[in-house]
Amino acid sequence: MSCYFLALFKIPASVAAKIERLQRDFLWLGVGEGKRDHLVSWDVVCKPKALGGLGFGKIALRNVALLGKWLWRYPREGSALWHKVILSIYGSHSNGWDANTIVRWSHHCPWKAIVQIFQEFSKFTRFVVGNGDRIRFWEDLWWGDQSLGFQYPRLFRVVTDKNIPICSILGSTHPFSWNFSFRRNLSDLEIEDLERLMRSLDCLHLTFSVPDARSWSLSSSGLFTVKSFFLALSHCSDSPPVFPTKFVWNSQVPFKVKSFVWLVAHKKVNTNDLLQLRRPHKTLSPNICKLCMRHGESADHLFLHCSLTLGL
Repeated sequence: MSCYFLALFKIPASVAAKIERLQRDFLWLGVGEGKRDHLVSWDVVCKPKALGGLGFGKIALRNVALLGKWLWRYPREGSALWHKVILSIYGSHSNGWDANTIVRWSHHCPWKAIVQIFQEFSKFTRFVVGNGDRIRFWEDLWWGDQSLGFQYPRLFRVVTDKNIPICSILGSTHPFSWNFSFRRNLSDLEIEDLERLMRSLDCLHLTFSVPDARSWSLSSSGLFTVKSFFLALSHCSDSPPVFPTKFVWNSQVPFKVKSFVWLVAHKKVNTNDLLQLRRPHKTLSPNICKLCMRHGESADHLFLHCSLTLGL
């Protein structure tokens, strides 16, 4: 039931915070076991397992990923009743694929929350050229890693129609007819850009019997999945830390052992050095390893350097 609502409505921040608090308490406290320490920060726990987390994920990001499913389905289900209703209310987007993303703030409906994630969603969509009659030559992402309007800004500034489709510029035969339309004569720099653009597109072939399509760049099949969108939204911009993911989670040992090894890898086991920081009035003093009685007790010492541990 909760997934159903998350796939239709934007979850309020207060509700998401309350759900995550319940998750945190259940993870660290269990059921009726009294107060226990939250050993690892919730931000780390929410990271994917490949980045050292448990893969819980933020509720708000999961909500966005579920809402993105409707943006993917909209252009693919043109004959569906819900598609026709949305189209009749909001109209079509200038790209010809999506519904209009300009929604009045007075409208209280699920689509208002869905269109708010359009910018995040569109980052991971690409167009596959068929006959070229639906893909915009300058605005859409279909050639390279950026739109041609972004790659050639000088040309884009002087084109007459920024929404012109591919087939209207290239023509129906090869070699292409190059039907460019500019507001004025081009400068020398703009002519150089145009020549470079024409050379780069010379290997393109239009398939007039195949319609244009939109693909999902995060999936090898080109089809949208909530999981791939969620992982992309959860991915940290920083370089991923070195974490022994396969060693921890692919080992043939009980899950409790895997969980303990995960804590050890994060150096969050309740060793004496950490206990002195958390509860200085209750911890053992001095900070001595009770196995070798020589060095301070820490996760690194206890599991890697302790002479008694090495002898096991």
